[in-house]
Amino acid sequence: MITKESLVDKTKKSILAYIFKENISRNEKLPSIEQLASLFSVGRSTVREAIKGLEQIQILEMVQGKGTYLAADPSSLGNDISQLRSMTEMAQLSGINLINLKVEKEDKEADSYLAEKLEVEVGTPLVILKRVRGLTGEPMVYLEDILPQEFTEGFSKEDWEGSLFNALKKNGVLVSYSRAKIIPYIPDEDFLKKVGLEKVVPILLLQHIHFNARSRVIAFSSDYYHSEFFHFEVLRKRI
Repeated sequence: MITKESLVDKTKKSILAYIFKENISRNEKLPSIEQLASLFSVGRSTVREAIKGLEQIQILEMVQGKGTYLAADPSSLGNDISQLRSMTEMAQLSGINLINLKVEKEDKEADSYLAEKLEVEVGTPLVILKRVRGLTGEPMVYLEDILPQEFTEGFSKEDWEGSLFNALKKNGVLVSYSRAKIIPYIPDEDFLKKVGLEKVVPILLLQHIHFNARSRVIAFSSDYYHSEFFHFEVLRKRI
């Protein structure tokens, strides 16, 4: 059964996209309900319901007689990639609780490509963790982490669904640094279906190889960021 998305849910997504596009910061006031209704071509009652929904998940705050304010700071999501943080940690620092829209775990033996990336023998048992995270049903990031099974022994259901770095740390595996590259990515039909995107949008692909303090490879990760919601900043120094 296919459930049609309600106009209120669509308006929630429109408000979120507006917040990211305009780079609105925490405690900053949003346009009035009338202005948002005109901007999104919907009724004022629809905007009110959408705002209430975003207030329930602590993204917005309605102040009687003053207007609607941004309670979180989504404009900072992922902007400084010089700091190695998990997606969960980045969201929490911005005051946002991204939810898992989909979680899949697959066991696989390392082929020659993954064996080279992870610096293991061909045939080594691996785990591939695939997660789609977002807000109000809107996919914002697709995370694919591949790591040797030995690092995940004893993982609980909560470990698979939460911060991978924290779950590894509980297992005595500490990620100290990563080598990363940013790749522009245009999704194909298979990717759209897998992630749940309704249309083709530019994606920022951040690929990492994570290491412990002794330079052993812990995981090979591919993070696909929806470009309407994420931007990245890097401090560059002239030497």
